[in-house]
Amino acid sequence: MGSMINDLKQFFGFSEPDESGIQKPIEQKPFKGSIINSKSSRPFAASEIKVLEPRIYEDSLNIASYLRDSKPVIINLKFLDNDASKRLIDFVCGTAYAINGHMMKLGENIFLFTPANILITNSDEESSFTENPIERELLYKEAAAN
Repeated sequence: MGSMINDLKQFFGFSEPDESGIQKPIEQKPFKGSIINSKSSRPFAASEIKVLEPRIYEDSLNIASYLRDSKPVIINLKFLDNDASKRLIDFVCGTAYAINGHMMKLGENIFLFTPANILITNSDEESSFTENPIERELLYKEAAAN
């Protein structure tokens, strides 16, 4: 009976025969891979989106930190003047560009920035993201100018 159980274990891959014919159990190794199939495979909380209303230009550092931590950010610029708004959006666009992130203008003074592993799509367009880095930079600058 013992050999039949060993034969079944070997058949299903739970053990393998030793050179002497004695069966030894197979070592189980823990999974060390990444579930996210991306070059930047840092995990993110899919249900967490930061909504920020910066009041000074220096708030751009916090926004950039959220993006680097793979958290999407919605920015409402209603408390900033035009010059500070443009500078802040330029800085955050640069951060998004550096991490291969994405950006979309949602309203008059509202912008969405996402890390590389979250693609922004729009029902009017197929995608707001372009693979060409030069075209992407032009899109960032155009959105910041508006």
